[in-house]
Amino acid sequence: MFHALTHADKGVLYLIKELSLRPGLVAREYILEGKRKQYFNPFTFLVLVLGLSIIMNSLFHPYSRTTQPTRTNTTQQTLSPQEQKRNAVSQRRRMFQSFVEKRANIIAFVAIPLFAFIFWLCFIRSGIAYAEHLVASVFFLGFCFLITALVITPLTAFLPPGRWHSSAQLLLQFIYIAIGYFQFMGPRRPLFLLKTSFVTLLALAFWIGFSGTLVYIYLVYG
Repeated sequence: MFHALTHADKGVLYLIKELSLRPGLVAREYILEGKRKQYFNPFTFLVLVLGLSIIMNSLFHPYSRTTQPTRTNTTQQTLSPQEQKRNAVSQRRRMFQSFVEKRANIIAFVAIPLFAFIFWLCFIRSGIAYAEHLVASVFFLGFCFLITALVITPLTAFLPPGRWHSSAQLLLQFIYIAIGYFQFMGPRRPLFLLKTSFVTLLALAFWIGFSGTLVYIYLVYG
């Protein structure tokens, strides 16, 4: 297992190095050019990264560390119905934040197919199949999750509370995926980067809208 992870030619460390330097070309070689023996399996890479993400979340609690405690049950009995409702929403918010920290793998397994669908739909004329876009999304989002786990999440221990953690993730994903897809789609004019940036923004907006709607329904209605 140690040899598989650290092999100089196709270990996970080699894949990380290549994804940091030329993400789209790695995805193109693996998916479209059939050079699969050269790289570490992207799905195994994703599982390893998500496991690391859960460990880092359990250490730094990037989502729940700013949550204010709710009142005790004895105090709840003296509250008005509106205050009880607010406390219920606050309690559900804490439960959701705990879910995000402990079940990052489930969220990723939902997000990646949705991202791939948006890119497949927007680049359908390229002839690249949905399954191929799915593998590309595994490469790109897997690397983004890795940087989040190793860099962004530990910073929560040193920076003041706020929503900067989520904002930093979105910014990283926007820049990295836009560049990655620009390379993945093959030799193009520089202006094509504008299209990949727009599609990346669209995919992020779709994910924020989809997940935000589900979270809103849960927080308000339980």
